[in-house]
Amino acid sequence: MCLSRLAEELFPFPHYLARARRQRRRSESPDILKEPGYAEYGSLPAEQLMERLKEERARAVALDDKTFKLTLSLSVGLTVLGSTAAVLVRAVSAPTMQATLTVIIGVALFYVLSAGFVAIGALRTLPSFGYGTAFLQQQQAGAPNAIADALARQEIMNSIRHLRNETAYQAMRNGLVLLFAGVLLFAAALAYQTLCPGLPPA
Repeated sequence: MCLSRLAEELFPFPHYLARARRQRRRSESPDILKEPGYAEYGSLPAEQLMERLKEERARAVALDDKTFKLTLSLSVGLTVLGSTAAVLVRAVSAPTMQATLTVIIGVALFYVLSAGFVAIGALRTLPSFGYGTAFLQQQQAGAPNAIADALARQEIMNSIRHLRNETAYQAMRNGLVLLFAGVLLFAAALAYQTLCPGLPPA
């Protein structure tokens, strides 16, 4: 379990893709209300179900907005910072230290840019449920559990949004940690060069 969690923290994208794919398959199930966790939805009053459906649709908008605006803006800022740090690496004279810093900053930029791509994915419209002509016709025809079915599917779509959000933040955090480590290493190398100019490069 610990190794699986560590792998997810270090490589969040494969985990996100696999889990999102599973959730999409669940949302396409024709008997979704028979699945554990949704079987009792049909017993709730229609008014409460409709209220919950509205809440989930509002939550979907909020999640997309949060993922796109915050994560993308941070990605741009950290990418600029990482690019600046990459330029400063030339000030380090030791080839080994230069190579180490280049690798660290390169991986950090990969994480940050990947988080930005995930954030841009928030512009992609995921399916929404509980609105439209077909849904209205189902309600007017007295289709059993039409609202409960829409609510279950909307919750699953929001869980995909949540996974996307978490993946973007995990990638952003990893990139920030690596950039911070690279800056500290660069500062240490520069201090060594300045204070010990006569010694061989570290």
